[in-house]
Amino acid sequence: MGVETTASRARRERVARVIPAYVSNPAVAAVLLAGSTALGHADRFSDIELGVFWHRPPADDERAAAIAAAGGDVESVYPFDPSDGWFDDWKLGRRGSEPRTGFSVETVHMTLEMVDETFAAVLERHEPDPGKQLLLAAVLEGVPLHGRELVERWRATAATYPDELVRAVVGAHVQIDHFWRFEMFRERANPLLAARATVEIHERLLHVLLGINRRWYSGFKSLDAVAERLTIAPADFMDRLRSSHDPRRSEALLGPLVEETYDLVEQHVPGIDVARLRAIFRYRRPLWDSAPDD
Repeated sequence: MGVETTASRARRERVARVIPAYVSNPAVAAVLLAGSTALGHADRFSDIELGVFWHRPPADDERAAAIAAAGGDVESVYPFDPSDGWFDDWKLGRRGSEPRTGFSVETVHMTLEMVDETFAAVLERHEPDPGKQLLLAAVLEGVPLHGRELVERWRATAATYPDELVRAVVGAHVQIDHFWRFEMFRERANPLLAARATVEIHERLLHVLLGINRRWYSGFKSLDAVAERLTIAPADFMDRLRSSHDPRRSEALLGPLVEETYDLVEQHVPGIDVARLRAIFRYRRPLWDSAPDD
């Protein structure tokens, strides 16, 4: 972590005082501070992200009781989601005496069994699901607030990014097709669809580069934080990515970025048919105002 922002320090100091509300429950095995607060670059818009890991499934009233014991104001205690666990949305602290005006806190609860299954899905079965990678990123980059030995064991496991997973992640995101549509969007004066296509390409390129760099996906809230992870990337990648949000320049700026990213795939990810990808990307639909000759 570099220089910690004032916003990060304030959030970290406040959340440290409420951890006893969770660890007083013997069923809680570990608590992890994640996200921008853990990394030290939170700003005034940032929430506090907590992971609470249980020996057995938590009850809804246990989750609500922990928030109350922490002096928090509940926004929502959501029901169990098989893919994401349990999620709480609450506020910590107040502006004056007005409720629900403090730091926004997002708490994700998972059982140890769910953690093991997620690790197996990513590291053994090489599933490229970005949502599953969020857990591994949190474990590697988060701050253990309880259960440090357990978190350190997870970290040792998450430190390996298998070759098979590189190919799976790159393969899931690398194909960029229908690039010819940018000319259509321009002629039809449709910045809405041009912006949507631009964002899709941005996300695909970012996922591909994270895979090449063997870095876990942790969200795209902070592009600066993502850029720090990308040792292997086209020159001035993030500046060029940001500039390409202008619909009038998207096609001209994104085309070279895609080609240069394919160069990196060719260099670093054997087994990917880059020639086929380039052919798909470079395809341009024939355009006709009148009928063809035959």
